Parts: sequence; C-alpha cells; structure tokens
Amino acid sequence: MNFQLYWGIMLFIAGIGVFYRIPAVIEKVKTIEQFSGGGIYFAYFCFYFIGVILIGGGIKKIVYQIRALKK
Repeated sequence: MNFQLYWGIMLFIAGIGVFYRIPAVIEKVKTIEQFSGGGIYFAYFCFYFIGVILIGGGIKKIVYQIRALKK
C-alpha cells in the first residue's frame, strides 16, 4: 500500500469525524450572538458541506488508488 491510499482513508475518517462532532460544535456556535437567527443554518450548511467534501475526496482517492494497484 502506498501513502496516497492511507491519505484517502484519513480523509474519509476525518469526514466521518466532522459529522460526529457537528451537534456538539453547533451548540457552542449557537451561543455566538452573530449566529442567532438565520446564521445558524449557514453554519450547519458549512459544517455538513465540509464533511461531505472530506468523505467524497477520501472515497475518490481510495477508489483511484485501488484501481491503480490492480493494474
């Protein structure tokens, strides 16, 4: 196995970690005055978007590296 495959696995795990931590972090963000009201939905969107990007990038890298190893 090579470094790029490990990097893809780490990206995937980091993305899952973001989804796991969102509820705890959002509770802290709600205490910030600027996010009271509609701003909290933007924070939700940003956190979930980061998680999706990390998971998607990790999956893409893992699939690419596994295909490269089969050749």
